[in-house]
Amino acid sequence: MHTADRTGEAALHWHAYAKTGDEVYSLPLPYGSHLNGDLWLQMPRDWIAATFDDEDAADRLKEQLALYPPENIAEQGYANATLYTRWQLTRERHQTVWADYRDRHGREVVRLLVPCPRPSAPGALRKTPPECPETRRSVGPLPG
Repeated sequence: MHTADRTGEAALHWHAYAKTGDEVYSLPLPYGSHLNGDLWLQMPRDWIAATFDDEDAADRLKEQLALYPPENIAEQGYANATLYTRWQLTRERHQTVWADYRDRHGREVVRLLVPCPRPSAPGALRKTPPECPETRRSVGPLPG
């Protein structure tokens, strides 16, 4: 459980998610929405690879990406994550940081750092942000 700020709200933290290869293709998410942080926060708790309370999450993401080198080092989904993650976690704290690319073996690699709690988004379809998955009981993986 994370510490609370002066308002009693949970302090900002990031949940890391990691899926590779067939795990990506079998995600129970609408097509094209696999980078939507709100949807990942609604997945079972055991999908969380790690949780971070500070910008050191950027180092963890870089370590993860180094384990799955891209087909092309200039691949945008890889390059942006390796170059700008710490900046984004510092300056755009409520934005999901993601990497989505193919590795040298042709596998799809998806890595996300999803900020939590999520702010309400003006004009968004949802009225309230999803709750922190760490406060929910895990119900196990969803059927594929």
